[in-house]
Amino acid sequence: MFVFGLLVWVYVVAVQITHPQWLYEQFSHVEFPPFNWRLDEVGMIAFAVSAFGFFVWQLEETDSKR
Repeated sequence: MFVFGLLVWVYVVAVQITHPQWLYEQFSHVEFPPFNWRLDEVGMIAFAVSAFGFFVWQLEETDSKR
Protein backbone atom coordinates (compact mmCIF):
# COMPACT_ATOMS: atom_id res chain seq x y z
CA MET A 1 0.00 0.00 0.00
CA PHE A 2 2.78 2.40 0.88
CA VAL A 3 4.78 1.93 -2.31
CA PHE A 4 1.89 1.92 -4.80
CA GLY A 5 0.12 4.80 -3.08
CA LEU A 6 3.34 6.77 -3.15
CA LEU A 7 3.88 6.00 -6.85
CA VAL A 8 0.38 7.18 -7.77
CA TRP A 9 0.84 10.32 -5.69
CA VAL A 10 4.19 11.06 -7.39
CA TYR A 11 2.49 10.57 -10.77
CA VAL A 12 -0.22 13.09 -9.85
CA VAL A 13 2.39 15.59 -8.63
CA ALA A 14 4.33 15.18 -11.88
CA VAL A 15 1.14 15.81 -13.87
CA GLN A 16 0.39 18.84 -11.72
CA ILE A 17 3.80 20.32 -12.54
CA THR A 18 3.88 19.49 -16.24
CA HIS A 19 0.20 19.59 -17.31
CA PRO A 20 -1.95 21.30 -14.65
CA GLN A 21 -4.98 21.42 -16.97
CA TRP A 22 -5.25 17.60 -16.72
CA LEU A 23 -6.07 17.69 -12.98
CA TYR A 24 -9.75 18.29 -13.60
CA GLU A 25 -10.15 15.45 -16.07
CA GLN A 26 -11.10 11.86 -15.31
CA PHE A 27 -8.40 9.40 -14.28
CA SER A 28 -9.71 6.83 -16.76
CA HIS A 29 -12.08 6.62 -19.71
CA VAL A 30 -14.37 4.19 -17.86
CA GLU A 31 -17.63 5.85 -16.78
CA PHE A 32 -18.37 4.19 -13.40
CA PRO A 33 -16.88 4.84 -9.96
CA PRO A 34 -14.07 4.67 -8.87
CA PHE A 35 -12.68 4.95 -12.40
CA ASN A 36 -14.41 8.23 -13.22
CA TRP A 37 -12.80 10.16 -10.36
CA ARG A 38 -10.77 13.25 -11.22
CA LEU A 39 -7.00 13.08 -11.16
CA ASP A 40 -6.66 15.47 -8.22
CA GLU A 41 -9.07 13.33 -6.17
CA VAL A 42 -7.05 10.21 -6.97
CA GLY A 43 -3.92 12.04 -5.80
CA MET A 44 -5.48 12.89 -2.44
CA ILE A 45 -6.67 9.32 -1.92
CA ALA A 46 -3.27 7.91 -2.95
CA PHE A 47 -1.51 10.16 -0.44
CA ALA A 48 -3.83 8.96 2.34
CA VAL A 49 -3.36 5.31 1.33
CA SER A 50 0.40 5.81 1.27
CA ALA A 51 0.42 7.38 4.74
CA PHE A 52 -1.78 4.58 6.11
CA GLY A 53 0.44 1.94 4.49
CA PHE A 54 3.56 3.52 5.97
CA PHE A 55 1.93 3.58 9.42
CA VAL A 56 0.95 -0.11 9.19
CA TRP A 57 4.42 -1.01 7.89
CA GLN A 58 6.06 0.71 10.87
CA LEU A 59 3.71 -1.01 13.32
CA GLU A 60 4.46 -4.42 11.82
CA GLU A 61 8.19 -3.73 11.82
CA THR A 62 8.25 -2.80 15.51
CA ASP A 63 6.16 -5.87 16.39
CA SER A 64 8.54 -8.19 14.55
CA LYS A 65 11.58 -6.79 16.41
CA ARG A 66 10.15 -7.65 19.82
